[in-house]
Amino acid sequence: RPSSALSRFDNNTFLGEDESMGDSSLASRLRMQWWRDSIAEIYDHADNNNNNEQPQQRDSILHSLTSSREHNPTLRSLNYAIHRHQLTHRFLRRIMEAREGDLDVVQYDRMGDVAQYGEDTVSSLLYLNLECVGVRDEASDMVASDIGVGLGILTALRSTGFRATQGEYSIPSDLATKHSVSMDTLWSAWDASINDAATNESSSQDALQLRNATMEMAEIASFHLHRAREKQSVVPNVGRPCLLPAICGLQYLDSLREVDYDVLHPSLVGGGSTGSSEHVVGAERRRKLGLMFLLGRTWLTGTF
Repeated sequence: RPSSALSRFDNNTFLGEDESMGDSSLASRLRMQWWRDSIAEIYDHADNNNNNEQPQQRDSILHSLTSSREHNPTLRSLNYAIHRHQLTHRFLRRIMEAREGDLDVVQYDRMGDVAQYGEDTVSSLLYLNLECVGVRDEASDMVASDIGVGLGILTALRSTGFRATQGEYSIPSDLATKHSVSMDTLWSAWDASINDAATNESSSQDALQLRNATMEMAEIASFHLHRAREKQSVVPNVGRPCLLPAICGLQYLDSLREVDYDVLHPSLVGGGSTGSSEHVVGAERRRKLGLMFLLGRTWLTGTF
């Protein structure tokens, strides 16, 4: 299915971001360049066919690269989707450019930059999924845009723990400055979360500062997701399944509220002390069951 091809493409380009700095960063850039060249070749080939141009002769290196592209199952599926549904090249390009740009980012400067990253990646993927089912109208794209921005912000929050281990910040600089959040704040707040309570006044203050920054980001994400929920009726029924990712974002917002916006709570990032392990496992199980129920209801009713 075209949607599964897009999902695999998103996973392949996203995996490059999960690698640390140094040689692996170079490998990520090479991978991204391979995808950019491969997709550009698909569109160039389509243009050449439309213009009845003969393919140019390739040297042995280019022939080897072409062969690797022809045997990549994800690229072959994406090639079919692009030709079958006339997918917009600009959206695929935006995803790859944003992913590659994120490799250089230790901390975004402004909250608007985080929202723009969500627009460039998640929203673009939703636009492409809508195109796969024949939905190409501005009103539907506006709903997809809100979902993408909301999910992009929540993805940044979900990555707080992982990014901290890489020496990176998920909280943009403007909010970090506003709420006095530093790397020391993150580690102190994480320690307090793992041990179920702040061990001293300093840890308590650090946890509160991180909660305040998290709450502000979550409120912005909530605004976009709930605006998309209010306007979802403008999306044709055939395009409604493309909006299912919004359910995951809304469920994560509920989970954040349950733990008072403790973004590093063990039930959200895993781990925790022995005494709280049963509670954490139980909370995770309830959330998974709740998510399955919400996804099933949305699939049946067409609304989230």
